[in-house]
Amino acid sequence: MSALEQAVLLCGGAGTRMAPLLGNLPKVLAEADGRTLLDHTLSGLAAGGTKSALLLLGPGGERVLERARRSTPPGLRIDAIVEPAARGTAGALRGAADHLAERFLLVYGDVFAMLDWPRLAATAERNGGVGTLVLHRSDHPEDSDLVAIDDSCRVIGWVGRSPESRRRALVAATGLTNTGIAVLHRDVLHRIPEGRPSDLTEEVIPALVDARAPVYGYITSEFVRDAGTPRRLAEVEAALTSGRVGHRAELCLIDRDGVLTEGTTPPMSADEVRLIPGAAAGVRALNEAGILVVVVSNQGGVARGLFDEETLARIHERVVALLAADGAHLDGFHYCPHHPETHWREGRPELRVPCRCRKPSTGMVELAISRAARPSWRAVVVGDETTDLQLAMNAGLPSIAVDTGHGCRDDRYPARPSWRFASLAGAARWLCGGEPGASA
Repeated sequence: MSALEQAVLLCGGAGTRMAPLLGNLPKVLAEADGRTLLDHTLSGLAAGGTKSALLLLGPGGERVLERARRSTPPGLRIDAIVEPAARGTAGALRGAADHLAERFLLVYGDVFAMLDWPRLAATAERNGGVGTLVLHRSDHPEDSDLVAIDDSCRVIGWVGRSPESRRRALVAATGLTNTGIAVLHRDVLHRIPEGRPSDLTEEVIPALVDARAPVYGYITSEFVRDAGTPRRLAEVEAALTSGRVGHRAELCLIDRDGVLTEGTTPPMSADEVRLIPGAAAGVRALNEAGILVVVVSNQGGVARGLFDEETLARIHERVVALLAADGAHLDGFHYCPHHPETHWREGRPELRVPCRCRKPSTGMVELAISRAARPSWRAVVVGDETTDLQLAMNAGLPSIAVDTGHGCRDDRYPARPSWRFASLAGAARWLCGGEPGASA
């Protein structure tokens, strides 16, 4: 059975952070754009293919169940377990053992998510193991669970929210955080203690990671937001009214050669520049959606003496002109002129040095994000080489591999993409909220 078949919603939280706004109303009944968080979640899951939703409710949860049954989308069955006493998120899950499918979606009730649910489920099924956690690069890591992953997206470190563990936060330098959404296997129940309250993210998942159990991360730039405080709920409301939640990113960091321009080697002059068919249309679609497009490109040919900065500027001007002819534009252009190989004698010695900007180092990405005025958790890297995928991994960002150029099949780095599309045009269509018709 697909992990999409059953969703389990944790709706038993007391909602103390929301009390100034909601009083004693359960936080899943907080409204954004005229609908409750619960309504948004159920309709999104139903549209993604979920057939049944199991609500795990705390004391007084009858109001939540009543609302759910009044607003249930067609084709979605609602079941519920109301606990007489709070047992924590893990305790509630263990208490529902007899109702759980072998693999199921888990969603915290105060999380607003606009996800491509079938892609998440397909990725989790490929991963296997005991779970796949939805991760993104948070803008509030100070009160989030920080996660470290390896190049295969396996979770290798977990830093909780307590002050003691916060001092160990260097293990998650990229700022990847757990969003409160996961695909879990029933085997996780064996790790939950009996007879006492327990918490999934404070106790159970950290224990799984420490035991090197197969837990994976799904890094995304899609809209996933903790709406459990008045300020964050207001941010969700603003994003909903602006339409931004339908976009799967707000900042697109693209490689130049092999993604935007033809060829697997850099052009030596402006006359050699050719755009990949459909690339300008892809950039234009991103422009029209309000998604910023910034080029981040290694141009070690400057250090090697193959061309100078003036020639490179003319090449960039040609790229800009070709895009403009099709109604498209770039919002930024960053390049690294360095090349670290010092055993070659040709070129410019002052640029034959290691640096922080040459991909897969993250200097250009950090600069682009700082200038973009967009949330870092809504940025995505698009490239045709595994260097780009490793850059995304190092920066704690999701990545898109395109089949143009090298097609990310060079095996230089082990990092794998979050998604794959035939070209920038297909990636842009999906990032703007469309259906891709391409493999993940």
